[in-house]
Amino acid sequence: MTSFFAHSSAYFNTRRFQLSFLIITCLFGVNAPLAFADKTDELDSTLAPLMAQVRESAKSSVMVEASIERPAIHIREDMPLLPASTLKILTAYLAIQRWGLDHHFTTDFYVEGSTLWIKGYGDPYLVSEELLLIKSALAPYLRDKTILQIGIDTSAFPDVDLGRGDSDNPYDAGNAALALNFNSVNLIRQQGVIQSAEPQTPITALAQTLGQEMAVGSKAKRVSLPGGREMSAQYFAEVFSQIVFDQDLPIRIGLLPQQAQPIYQHHNSKNLEQVLIAMLKYSNNFIANQLFLMMASDQLGTALSATELVNNARHYAMTESAEAFGWKNYSVVDGAGLSRDNYLSAEQMMVLLEHFRPWRYLLPQRNSRVQAKTGTLTGVRTYAGYYQDASNEWRAFALMMNEQIAWRFRYAFADALAN
Repeated sequence: MTSFFAHSSAYFNTRRFQLSFLIITCLFGVNAPLAFADKTDELDSTLAPLMAQVRESAKSSVMVEASIERPAIHIREDMPLLPASTLKILTAYLAIQRWGLDHHFTTDFYVEGSTLWIKGYGDPYLVSEELLLIKSALAPYLRDKTILQIGIDTSAFPDVDLGRGDSDNPYDAGNAALALNFNSVNLIRQQGVIQSAEPQTPITALAQTLGQEMAVGSKAKRVSLPGGREMSAQYFAEVFSQIVFDQDLPIRIGLLPQQAQPIYQHHNSKNLEQVLIAMLKYSNNFIANQLFLMMASDQLGTALSATELVNNARHYAMTESAEAFGWKNYSVVDGAGLSRDNYLSAEQMMVLLEHFRPWRYLLPQRNSRVQAKTGTLTGVRTYAGYYQDASNEWRAFALMMNEQIAWRFRYAFADALAN
C-alpha cells in the first residue's frame, strides 16, 4: 500500500479533503441524521421523488458527492447494509494492490514417466481458448515424449464453500485450484443427444452425464458444475485431453509426485486488468471468489484446510481495508458479495470509490455518463460508482437498498444524477 499512496499523495490529499468535507456535512447535527433528506427543493423534479423513496425506506441509504449544480446527498450514510455485488469493487481494488494490473496467473506442467501432470493455483480465467494456447506452448516439450495419462493436482485449494448460492447460475460456481470455463459447462440437446453449445469446447463424458441429470433442452444452457474440486479437476482434464491430445486419456487426480519434472509454466494470456473488467461486467462470482482466496497467500502450494484458507482470505481483506480506508464496523467474508454476513455503509463505499477513481474505467458502463456496479440479492438492490455531472466531472455515488424495490429504481437514480 505504501508505494501506491506515495505516488498518489497529492491526488488523494485533494480528494480526501473533498470527501472529509462531505462527510462532516453529512454528520452535522446529531439530531438530524437524515440531514439533507428534507431539502427536496434543492433537488430537481426527477431526483427528488427518488430520494423521497429512499428516505421512506428504513433499510436504505444513499450518499452522493457534491457537484457544481447539486449539493451533497446523504441519507443514513453510516448505516451498515448488505452491499451484494458492489463488494466486487473492493475485491478489484485489493487485487490491484496485491498483484498489479499486468499480472498474469500461472499453471504448472510436469512430466513423470508417461503422465503429464498439471498443477493449478486458482487461475480464474482458464477457458477453452486458453487450452489451445497451452497446446501450442506444450508441443515442443512433449515432442519426444509418450503421454498415456493426465495427472491433476488441485491441492492448492481444499473443497471450499465460499458464499456459494443455491442456483445453477454459471457465475455462481464453486471454487477450485484448477477449473475450466469458470467451473461451468455450456450444453444443448440436439436430436436427443447432449452436445457442447460452444464450438471451442468438446463434449465430454462428464458433461453428457450432467446434461442428462439437468434435463438440458433444445436451448443452450450454461450451468455451474455441482461437485467439488474433484469434479472440477475431472472436467478440466477431460476437455484438456480432447483439445491437446485429440483423445480421451486416462485421468489421475492426486498429489504431484516428488520425482515429476517441471517442463512448462503457463502464464494466462489475459492480464489482471482484463480479468477484472470481465468480473465486473458480468458480475462473475467465480472470478471474484477465486481472487479473494488467492490474494491472501504467497504459497498456495501449501496444503490448507478449507477453514484456514477462508479465514486467511477474510483476515487479509479486513486488515487491508482497515489499513487503506480506516474502516470500522464492517464485515467482508467473501469476494463476490454473495454472503449476507457482508456489510458496509454507503459512507464506507464512498471512501472506497475515492481510492478506486484511477480505475473507474474498469466498471461497467450503463451509458456514456454512468459507470457503476450493481448488486442484487433477494430483497437487496445496490448501485455504486460514478456519474458525469454537467461540468463533465466524474462524481461518486453509493445507493444501498436492503428492501424489495423495483429493479429499475437504481438505474433511474443514476440517470437522474447524470441528467
